[in-house]
Amino acid sequence: MVKFYDTSALLKKVDTLFETGEKFVISSVTLDELENIKTASNKDADIKYSARKLLREMDSHINDFDIVLFEDRMLKPIIKIHLSITNDIKILSCAINYAKKNNVEIEFVTNDLILKVLARMFFKVTSVDEDEQDDYVGYLDMRLNDDQMNDLYSNPNKNIFNLKVNQYFIVRNEANEIVDRLVWTGETYRNLQFNNFNSKWFGEVKPLKGDVYQQLVFDSLSNNKITMIKGPAGTGKTYLALGYLLHKLDKGKIDKIIIFCNTVATKNSAKLGFYPGTRDEKLLDSQIGNLLSSKLGGRIEVERLILEEKIILLPLSDIRGYDTTGMSAGIYISEAQNLDISLMKLALQRIGKDSICIIDGDAKTQVDDINFAGANNGMRRASKIFRDTDVYGEVELKNIHRSKIARIAEKM
Repeated sequence: MVKFYDTSALLKKVDTLFETGEKFVISSVTLDELENIKTASNKDADIKYSARKLLREMDSHINDFDIVLFEDRMLKPIIKIHLSITNDIKILSCAINYAKKNNVEIEFVTNDLILKVLARMFFKVTSVDEDEQDDYVGYLDMRLNDDQMNDLYSNPNKNIFNLKVNQYFIVRNEANEIVDRLVWTGETYRNLQFNNFNSKWFGEVKPLKGDVYQQLVFDSLSNNKITMIKGPAGTGKTYLALGYLLHKLDKGKIDKIIIFCNTVATKNSAKLGFYPGTRDEKLLDSQIGNLLSSKLGGRIEVERLILEEKIILLPLSDIRGYDTTGMSAGIYISEAQNLDISLMKLALQRIGKDSICIIDGDAKTQVDDINFAGANNGMRRASKIFRDTDVYGEVELKNIHRSKIARIAEKM
């Protein structure tokens, strides 16, 4: 069975269309529509961006799909059922012609409701999932009855709850009390393994108020090469990430902290324009500078660490060709929701085997640029690619510790 995509479905598949290597078919009408969408004044920026990206991807994979050139004669099967001739009808007629000419079964893929109804008269019809919401949080938080508890501890080498490698398991009893914290290694369950972090900048860093989700972060930081920390503002993402990296720096376990920066202005805020000064001075005047100054006691201390090359600020615009091999570095990708897939891929490809990496951000609510939203978001894609590997851990934090005001504001 051959998949035949209409324009709406292709736009939904822009980031995964060529992943499987499965050849597909489209109509020349779809190419015309994509070209028109690119420059249309009445289309929103998200759709226009997807059309541009899709055309670039198709140009790079020209041998991975077939194009049916529309001709008026192809409309004969459609005219018989007295339908108005639209672009959708032309696309459908191309699919009918392709199936008949090549004697193949077609799976017609569309997200257009009317076209679905019409196409079902001729083919099997499917659609691309409109909601690509990914519910993976890095752990299973589950209440077990006595029988389930017995199964768990009687079979420590069996993955009876279908966990991914390095996925955590918060075990609760029937009274909803936490009785254990485990992680699946791929071969067995192990208990959490971590100590509190200490440094001269942060003092002792420990899970705030015994936060169980922060405990999982501590374990992942202590045991994995890459940790992704997700969650809304005030949950402790930066506190834990910087606290751990400064602890490693203070103890001589790493030689420097390299912060990959993508200084995107906050969504819906006014742009302040050009900042004078060197690259570091410009970055210190941006959100990454504010973040470091607030956590390290002021700008003077941040500038001192930069001067000593203990902290390196590296904008993603300058990252191509960079290699951390031999640097014994801790890589920090902060506000990572503001990276698209290509930027995240480029950043992670810079990381040498003697370095570690922490990614933090909130791709659900804090994306500040439409080009980084939805299926094109680098955090989301990195999670899908790295999860279930032995170098990676991921935890979504839930509890907002910053203040009562911050907890209430999260409901806005």
